[in-house]
Amino acid sequence: MTPFRWSVLATILVLFLLAQCRWVRTKITAPEASAAPQTYTRVLVPDARLDEVSGIVASRQFPGVLWVHNDSGDKPRIFAIDTSGQTLGSVMLDGKKAYDWEDIAIGPGPRQGTEYLYIGDIGDNYARRSVKSIFRIAEPNVAELKKEGSLTVHQIDTIRFRFPDGPRDCETLLCDPLTKNLYVLSKRENRVHVYELPFPQDTREILVAKKISELPLTQLTAGDISSDGRFIILKNYVQVFLFKRSNSQSVASAFAHFPDFLPYAEEPQGEAICFAADGDGYFTISEKSSELPLYLYFYPRHFAP
Repeated sequence: MTPFRWSVLATILVLFLLAQCRWVRTKITAPEASAAPQTYTRVLVPDARLDEVSGIVASRQFPGVLWVHNDSGDKPRIFAIDTSGQTLGSVMLDGKKAYDWEDIAIGPGPRQGTEYLYIGDIGDNYARRSVKSIFRIAEPNVAELKKEGSLTVHQIDTIRFRFPDGPRDCETLLCDPLTKNLYVLSKRENRVHVYELPFPQDTREILVAKKISELPLTQLTAGDISSDGRFIILKNYVQVFLFKRSNSQSVASAFAHFPDFLPYAEEPQGEAICFAADGDGYFTISEKSSELPLYLYFYPRHFAP
């Protein structure tokens, strides 16, 4: 075959391969952009102060209210927003610091009939902080907050603890409404660790959290337990997992079963999830992207009771 014919055939082959590559890229990237079923609604969150949201939880005594907070770098404060994405006010934690706040939980505590917020200063990218903290406050009065715009909380319990197997980077904090136990889940291991802080949590001493299990998951960024204790939801950056639990099961026992996978529209850096207060779905919110607006997502419940 002449060099000219070889050249023509080679050119045709290269063009064919390039066309195939373009087709492959299209077939891969297009589904990824719309991978999650459109089973959600979303609303814009316009408050510029909410630029690195890493925790969210739904109030159980103030309908339609969500508590959120930023990651490291912000003041020691939480925000109340409504389900339309509008900010209702901010609450400062007097005398505290926000080293690396990563998650927030809600549930019962030491005083009967009082709802508490638990703010987890549990992040540790380089696993250097031997002692982590969880701040416990009685849930602020939202009516007063809406009127004033901002409040400062002075009565704060600090639950300090260590891990039995050395420092861990964690972004998931859970409060069990059935037992009042707290759970902290690590982030970076190939099989994340689950640690328990049994109720009542001593606020005078540095506790040692008890490792109760491992999960075949990694890069966990958030979680929540439903108000009736029957469901546990966890997420990483690309998936949402649902664990079902009977009233007689412990959290460790619930984690021993394979989870269901729930719909999730991948966010720029999704590090927050919570159940709706009535259990009728779940919310997610992300750290803000420089290219995209910040949205609050809601997924109506479609999983079986």
